[in-house]
Amino acid sequence: MENFFLGVIAGGLIILVAFLVPAISQIKRTAKAAEDFLQSTQDSLNPLLKRLQETVEKTNQVAAKLDESVSNVQQLTKAVGETGAIISDINSLVRKIQMFFSVTSSSFGAGIKTALSVLTHGAIQKITSQK
Repeated sequence: MENFFLGVIAGGLIILVAFLVPAISQIKRTAKAAEDFLQSTQDSLNPLLKRLQETVEKTNQVAAKLDESVSNVQQLTKAVGETGAIISDINSLVRKIQMFFSVTSSSFGAGIKTALSVLTHGAIQKITSQK
């Protein structure tokens, strides 16, 4: 009976080996295919990653130039604002000067009118008193 069990175990081992050899062979082929796929993927990704790095560098350069341009526009806007304030101050000063000259000329005109009125009134009285 012992030989029978040894025969069953030996037969089981033979069947197991008969199934394991093709399975191991298939696993080996699958591993080789996966390795080939990974190598192929790496070969195709390397140039893409290099281009991506170049694109990132160029984008950073463009962003730096854009920051510089924004800074220049901010300075220009500030200068325009300051110029507008100066023009407003000059406009206010011109209005004050214009008002001063207007008041002065009106006062001067009123003074001349009053003086002429007094002179003509005095001249008329002098002429009428001589008659």
